[in-house]
Amino acid sequence: DVAENGEEAFEKFMLNGYDLLLMDMQMPVMDGYEATRIIRRWERDKNMKDTPIIAFTAHALKEEVQRCLDAGCTDHLAKPVKKKELIERIRSYAI
Repeated sequence: DVAENGEEAFEKFMLNGYDLLLMDMQMPVMDGYEATRIIRRWERDKNMKDTPIIAFTAHALKEEVQRCLDAGCTDHLAKPVKKKELIERIRSYAI
């Protein structure tokens, strides 16, 4: 599934549940940082296990990676992402 913004991503997450989320951190309406924080709050309120969330940003700086992790993301990938790296990262979270 694809969401146009963080608000839509959260709505889809509540309705469908997912094994893993690929979160673009720079989205309109609600960015990925806020969407991730809301998802984490919702999971805690429902006593759910954290869903792996891989942040996608245009920045690879250590501070940006930390900002994503602080928001609740499990991991971080800088754009552009190489297909092989993306597949390997997804596999690392396979249940």
